[in-house]
Amino acid sequence: MSLEVFYFDGQSSRRHTARLEAEAGFLHLDGPAGKRWIPHEEIQVSETQGHAPRTLRFADGTYCEVAQSAALSALLDTLGHNESIAVRMQNRWRWSLSALMGVTLILAAGYFWGLPWGAEIAAPWVPISAMQEVSETTLNQLDNHLLEPSQLSPERQQKLTQGFQQLAAADPDLAPYAKSLRLYFRSAPKVGPNAFALPGGQIVLLDELVELPINDEETLAVLAHELGHLNKRHGIRQLIQSSVVAAVAAAYMGDVSYLITTLTAVVLESGYSRDMEREADHYAATALTRQGQSPALLANALEKMENFYTDKKKKKDTDGEKSHFDWLSSHPDTEERIQTLRGNSGQAL
Repeated sequence: MSLEVFYFDGQSSRRHTARLEAEAGFLHLDGPAGKRWIPHEEIQVSETQGHAPRTLRFADGTYCEVAQSAALSALLDTLGHNESIAVRMQNRWRWSLSALMGVTLILAAGYFWGLPWGAEIAAPWVPISAMQEVSETTLNQLDNHLLEPSQLSPERQQKLTQGFQQLAAADPDLAPYAKSLRLYFRSAPKVGPNAFALPGGQIVLLDELVELPINDEETLAVLAHELGHLNKRHGIRQLIQSSVVAAVAAAYMGDVSYLITTLTAVVLESGYSRDMEREADHYAATALTRQGQSPALLANALEKMENFYTDKKKKKDTDGEKSHFDWLSSHPDTEERIQTLRGNSGQAL
């Protein structure tokens, strides 16, 4: 059986018509340069690419393009050509599906375990000074679009600041944050009662938390929890993870211009993982115990915050409202965390 193909001399893009025949170990080419026999070992056969033509390249630089067909497959079989394992797998949907599932599992494992592990290793090496500018920019943006000036009295702010400084001073591991560690007071009616730590060391306490039926000891317990996020560098770890994901996506899509503009939003929008919240809870429980106070103070604060957001969600569902920053409204497994903290305290306040 002969097969009509397009022949290229390797010197120009002009194509010529030629014919191929095969027998065991040899290919017979009848082209513009005459007839010749080409040993199988001097032929490079391209892999299949769907219905695209395949290429047969010869040792002298010439080559043929051949339409994908049953006739070509028969010619290659006669020639003694064996497809690579990759090609054979591509032509079997079960193998292709298995390979796709394998790649998906590898990517998922890298995202859920490898990336957090790498971020945890890298975070201690990130200078806090490098995070200060990002955090300050984030706080400025929040001040411009979401946060409002605090309405707490200067006396109340001073009292909470002193308690906060006492908590921070008791932990020598917070020394790298010495230049930037500061408590900021803001109001955010659209957010509700909460506090959050920025990776540069700034901690923001919202009036709405202080205005709950919550005492100053419970408020300071929440701040101890936020100090735990700084101690464990959770914000930096989340920023590293989100930046890697953004960089990979940008490289894939061919655009890195948005990375700088999204970094500050990432700090707040990512939220913390379940393990990070538990680490911060454990840190707060230890810090409170060190000062002769009960970890149940944090449990009480969490319970009151959860009740507030539960009521808010019910009202939102009833009224059809849409709230901002819903991720702030509920940390993972709040009830479990409350029970753990009260178990560590040995009492419920």
